Amino acid sequence: MYIREEELLDLIHQQEEEIRNKLKTNIQQVLDEEFIMNNIFLKFLDYIKRYHTERDTMDIKEFVKNSVAPVKKIKDFDISRQDSTTVMYLHKHTYIEIDYVYKGSCNYYINSEENVLHLKEKELCIVNQNVVHGIETLSEEDIVFKCMIPFDYIEMDQFKEINQDVLMKKFLMHALNENMTKASFIVFDLKGKDIIDALICNMFYEYVKNNIGWGGAVKNFLSLLFINLMRMKESDIRMFKEIEKENLNITKILNSIQKNYQYITLKDMAEDLHFHENYLSRMIKQNTKQTFRDLLCQIRLKEAENLLLHTDLSVTEIAARVGYNKPNYFFKLFKDHYGITPIEFRTSGMV
Repeated sequence: MYIREEELLDLIHQQEEEIRNKLKTNIQQVLDEEFIMNNIFLKFLDYIKRYHTERDTMDIKEFVKNSVAPVKKIKDFDISRQDSTTVMYLHKHTYIEIDYVYKGSCNYYINSEENVLHLKEKELCIVNQNVVHGIETLSEEDIVFKCMIPFDYIEMDQFKEINQDVLMKKFLMHALNENMTKASFIVFDLKGKDIIDALICNMFYEYVKNNIGWGGAVKNFLSLLFINLMRMKESDIRMFKEIEKENLNITKILNSIQKNYQYITLKDMAEDLHFHENYLSRMIKQNTKQTFRDLLCQIRLKEAENLLLHTDLSVTEIAARVGYNKPNYFFKLFKDHYGITPIEFRTSGMV
């Protein structure tokens, strides 16, 4: 089926409008449907509900961008355009993802913000589950399709006649075997491959139009896409790379505390990072010479300083903002640390 570009753009705008309306209606429901919620994320959402301001709403983007890479989930096949207004954030997921640059370009981050690939027009990247990555489009004109593929959409029997040394087949075999960790991502140069361009556009069309039998149609298009990728010459495969599992280190732990100081606890962070609470506590003490509690208190009081000097919020409001629900306890901590009360600090204009 041939889809005119005007029709494709109309479908993109239709889907984007539906997504924005859903976000406006209930952002927490959308996040809960899209992410495997960890304890810190849930505490963050609770904090937003209790102390909702325009600034806090913007902090959702900063939280997702700077916290430990969240895990995304899906129940079924999904395809959409990468939102050019969304800040790039590192994440991983429980499915295979195909990202195709239909128009323009994008930056593709693998494992960290330092390891970035620049994907050009008509290039396609497939990333395996559990690989930390993020996408950043560079302008509103860029059109990058994100395609989320559950493993039950991939039936390897239909590729049995294809040699197992073919890179694309090897990639899928690794992806479907949880015990295999190689073949983390693969990039194809598809310039001049109009059939692949058409297959991806047709998958998007079927998904958005949601006509009778769309699911079967998508599976057929997807199978044809994989077969055509298996036929690609190795010279057109820009990258086939193995990435080691990301090692958690003290820098990331401290960054998590710094970004989530309002609601973070040692227990929740230990569970989210899959560390024993005592081990995490010792790691922090060995590297900072401070306990988790003292470090957290220091960060909170530093933010309280800023709010006292640069806002008109009451001391009670500031206490809540920095993570203390009991104003009297905040008052005592502040006076013990600075030698004066929060009100005296504000009046004196100390820095």
